[in-house]
Amino acid sequence: MASGRRRGYSASALQRCVTDLARAVRLSTDTVAERNKLEYWREIVCDTFVELECRTAAAVGFYGSIDSRALGDIRFTRVTSTTQHVVRTPSRIARSDLEYFFLSLQLRGRGCHKQDGRVAHLAPGDFVIYDTTRPYELLFGDPFSQLVLSLPRELVKSRLADAERLTACTVQGQSGSGRLASVFIRQLAAQIESLDGSSLLRLHASAVDLIATALAEQRRHVGSAASRSRNVLTQRVLQFIEDSLRDPALNCQVIAAKHRISERYLRVLFQGLGTCASDWMWRRRLERARQDLTDPRQHHLSVTTIGFSWGFKDAAHFSRAFKQQFGCTPTAARSRIAAD
Repeated sequence: MASGRRRGYSASALQRCVTDLARAVRLSTDTVAERNKLEYWREIVCDTFVELECRTAAAVGFYGSIDSRALGDIRFTRVTSTTQHVVRTPSRIARSDLEYFFLSLQLRGRGCHKQDGRVAHLAPGDFVIYDTTRPYELLFGDPFSQLVLSLPRELVKSRLADAERLTACTVQGQSGSGRLASVFIRQLAAQIESLDGSSLLRLHASAVDLIATALAEQRRHVGSAASRSRNVLTQRVLQFIEDSLRDPALNCQVIAAKHRISERYLRVLFQGLGTCASDWMWRRRLERARQDLTDPRQHHLSVTTIGFSWGFKDAAHFSRAFKQQFGCTPTAARSRIAAD
């Protein structure tokens, strides 16, 4: 089994990671003697996720199972087990260099997730995100089942740069965008094995969009009134940029005018995200262009056509920017996918 302590799933290798579908991970304490079940469980939990401490009050009758598959750079893992208390401590973090956000979606039983001074209580259908680079606790007082998505940090930050503010905040799966995301994630996890590569690429993008939308909606309930207002405006700006990426005339002046704010205040909004509007815009254009380059349905389009369709005006500029962002030229990226 590929160790979670030694291997991560980079967003820049999405198409190559589709081949990981063949590397399903299915493990269970059923194969281990009773006296060794808990220790075995501790080992496989760390191996599948990150360095963790796992405790349980169940002296006998402990069981656990893990069923894991990849969708590109997102790993879906169904965890079923008895009561337990899982802790990500500073010392464990220091021994690991992997940086993920985890999304836990409750399937059965109830869960409690703690991080950053917040506590999220999950009923079936609800989900929550938490950050592996900071301490957290997971508590399950009864037998439970969860679907855990391992999300590369750069993937989450590309859509929600302030994601750290949303850790341990319950996203309810009974209504609104939370319900849409919850149902989609569960159905996708159930169907991964039957989907072909091109379908997986499209569904990967849909899953990321739905998760980002549900978490952005959750943002309205976090922080002070002033911070919520700024967060809502920031998300509107980000969505406008996302919807306008194909427009070569899109720039900071256009973005500011659309939202009736000054360019100076636009800079303030993006300083809160640790970047600037123009860098965000060009990074998103490059990421969308890469998606098209790795989509078999777009192979009839030239590299230049794809670059121009995402707002680039010069083929050389597109190639240079792409290589700087992803470490290879657009042509090389497409050739690599074809070779795989």
